[in-house]
Amino acid sequence: MTRYTYYPGCSLGATAKPYAASIAATALPLGIELREIEDWNCCGATAYMSYDHVEAFSIASRNLAIAEKTAEDGGAQVVAPCSACFAVLNNAVHYMAEDPKLFDRVNDALSAAGLRYEGNVKVRHLLDVYINDVPEELLKSKITKNLEMVRLAPYYGCQIVRPKNEFDHYDMPTKFDDYLELLGAQVVYYPVKTKCCAGTFITTQPEIAARMIGLLLKSAKDRGADAVVTCCPLCQFNLDNFQKEAGEYWNQEFNIPILYFTQVVGLAMGIPPGDLEIDDHRVSADALLAKIV
Repeated sequence: MTRYTYYPGCSLGATAKPYAASIAATALPLGIELREIEDWNCCGATAYMSYDHVEAFSIASRNLAIAEKTAEDGGAQVVAPCSACFAVLNNAVHYMAEDPKLFDRVNDALSAAGLRYEGNVKVRHLLDVYINDVPEELLKSKITKNLEMVRLAPYYGCQIVRPKNEFDHYDMPTKFDDYLELLGAQVVYYPVKTKCCAGTFITTQPEIAARMIGLLLKSAKDRGADAVVTCCPLCQFNLDNFQKEAGEYWNQEFNIPILYFTQVVGLAMGIPPGDLEIDDHRVSADALLAKIV
């Protein structure tokens, strides 16, 4: 069993509850122990960084400082399941390591709460942990269902493969594809797998968002995908909830389930769909579930 410091982020207690449920159902059987950061706060989200670096990184670094303070060996691996949270926390680590003045100003802010960040935190995405830290033999020993009839389009999104990240190649990532194949599914070649899902544009520029979301859905549909699989709560929310608007923009109908990668892991492990809260998504996955034996 490997222990990680866990930063769940805000979405997993709200719109991304199925993600939280599927993480809870699959992590421990795969030897992943997630210990939540005590009294964590919102990461500030990616948009805040363009407003004020010091404030943004101070908000994010409070979580890093707490994780570092409570780590048994003076350092910590902080694991985030949300791609936006991962990007913010990871950027805070890198930017402060590269900019001593920013590092000092952030620590001045943290001192008001009796905290200090020393720079001994490594931030990782949960997908990275599932792919790289779980032995292949252990994963295969847990697989009890056959997914070979299921066609899945892996959607990385635009956050986890940015150049400062170490998870995969920033332009042509393949590890998510390979992982779904390891689970037994057919992987659909998905050329827009790192394009943005529109983020929060759906609230400010709905027509642009509909075009962007529709581009992703159309690419998956045209290639016969049974579902799009993602690792980000905002990506899942946009692609799942705005298929009608995207269809109106592209003049076609979309009806594509949008699953979290942990839900696919759970299905391969034979965990009941109800325990993975797959029915809580807007687009039904019944047709996909019927292909699993």
